[in-house]
Amino acid sequence: MKLVFLAQEETLQEEFYEYEAGQYGPYSKSLYDDIDRLEARGFIERTDRETADDKDDEQVYVLTQKGKRTLEEARNRSDEFPETLEDLSDVKGQYNSMDLWELLEYVYGEYPEMARNSVLDIATGKAA
Repeated sequence: MKLVFLAQEETLQEEFYEYEAGQYGPYSKSLYDDIDRLEARGFIERTDRETADDKDDEQVYVLTQKGKRTLEEARNRSDEFPETLEDLSDVKGQYNSMDLWELLEYVYGEYPEMARNSVLDIATGKAA
């Protein structure tokens, strides 16, 4: 959710999803719906893993073989698509290595309106 938010805010030229300030930062119901559809159709797989600091679980999404084939087909049909993929890859490279709290600190610092409904006290790293 946070990486898609950052990609949309900082890289992409289109607004694909509307976000609201949720309990854990930027939230988009339509993005969750799209993720659920992609998972149900076999394009992605989700795993939950504990974070290194045991503060929260982290959801990790990976493309399945079906997802990779579909992405490659789309890449071959569009001149603009590879450029968009490169932009998304840049965002992933910049932020994906951050742990969840570090990422939230960044998002809350750069986009304070997304922190207004947060139940987290980012300064202490604990739930409020």
